[in-house]
Amino acid sequence: MRKLGICAIFCLLLLLLPPITVGVTIHQKPEGEPVLNDWTYLWGTITRPRHVNINGYNYVTFNAIFVHYRTHWFGNIRSGFFHHFETILLPELHFGFLGRHFVFAKFNMGLVPYVA
Repeated sequence: MRKLGICAIFCLLLLLLPPITVGVTIHQKPEGEPVLNDWTYLWGTITRPRHVNINGYNYVTFNAIFVHYRTHWFGNIRSGFFHHFETILLPELHFGFLGRHFVFAKFNMGLVPYVA
């Protein structure tokens, strides 16, 4: 029984050894990078996107039929759903697919809570 316990502790130590040794190689970010890197993932069904220009900046606006989102804004990660033709306004630059009726894209902007 004692041999089994020693073997179990040794195996557990071997399993935990790689995370312990990998943690030593963590580097800090250079000071030149921004502290806040906000992003938003959207996927779902939408109405046809329209390109608008507001104060010289290009945006994409569309109504969400049923869209799941995951956003990172000021260090908080939120997720949820847009539905019932809610209007969404995001920057024109995106990574992924923004089609006529579907969206599977990442935007480099956080979705901020709407305050009426």
